[in-house]
Amino acid sequence: MNGGIQMNIPEEGRAVSIRLVTTVRQPGEKPFRNFIRAEGLLIEKAGRTYLSFEENGDGQEIRTMVRMGHEEGLIMRNGTVSMRLPLVPGEQREGRYGNGGVDLPLTVKTDSVRYEPGSAGRFSAAYDLLSGSETVGTYDVEFTYSEGKA
Repeated sequence: MNGGIQMNIPEEGRAVSIRLVTTVRQPGEKPFRNFIRAEGLLIEKAGRTYLSFEENGDGQEIRTMVRMGHEEGLIMRNGTVSMRLPLVPGEQREGRYGNGGVDLPLTVKTDSVRYEPGSAGRFSAAYDLLSGSETVGTYDVEFTYSEGKA
């Protein structure tokens, strides 16, 4: 499990089509965008809302769980890549990233989160990832979802 993160959220929910757009800006590099489309679940449990989906490609299997809120969020990934990114605007929180047996502690400095709930909703966040005191990248992520399959 690659030193994986426990995700104890039940796999019950409403089927949704998910689109993830990630914009990455790294020091000395041109910004780039990554697009992912997936089928997943919209889960409501204990007053919280989650998106759950799997990414399969290039021989990698990654399970992603996103806890969405108006004032904070959490992105968790397990599989070939593992990650835990707590997103709390105006704060720095400890996160981690793992790949190929290497586990790196990171600091997540969140600028903003925005959540628009509903059967067709959106969760977005803007944050910096730091290793020690050095910024390794600035990220904008946007998860959009709609009930049913695409």
